Amino acid sequence: YFKAFTKQFTTGENYQAGADRELQTLRQMMIDFLQNHSQEVRPPACPPLDPVLPSDLPSLFDKNSHHYTAIVFESNSSYVGREVILDLIQYENIVVRRALNFDKPFLEKLGVTSVPSCYLIQPNGSHGLINNLKPLRSFFSSYLKSLPGVRKKLLLPLQLPAPENKEESTEIKVWKEFDK
Repeated sequence: YFKAFTKQFTTGENYQAGADRELQTLRQMMIDFLQNHSQEVRPPACPPLDPVLPSDLPSLFDKNSHHYTAIVFESNSSYVGREVILDLIQYENIVVRRALNFDKPFLEKLGVTSVPSCYLIQPNGSHGLINNLKPLRSFFSSYLKSLPGVRKKLLLPLQLPAPENKEESTEIKVWKEFDK
């Protein structure tokens, strides 16, 4: 691993998983690494992976916005919400947040009976639990990507280096022979 935006030369940090080199373990380790970056050195494209505070949850329902808001309710040890957040980072008109299942009365009020569960707030302010999904990352991500108006963000064109001035460069570059 390499820390983002480091100013010093570094050889990186070794992956220390012992005998467990499963893909799921590596993915969870990378998510932990991203989540534990301090705010100052977090990559700008990395969304917040920390759960929404229980006191901030009602404010997500109080406002109408121009985008969908999906809240993945999960246990503290679950990675589903963070994986869905990262899956949808490249999409516009949707924001995905995660919340922990600590506030049982609030969850019951929303109809959340098991975790992980996905709750969707529409742009017009209506909201509801998405019931017909298996509680898996792939199902949540696929469903959210298929919502009307949710589409992949357009990438900005790469800035190409400015062409050098032809008048200044009169030197002829000779090609070298290459022997196999």
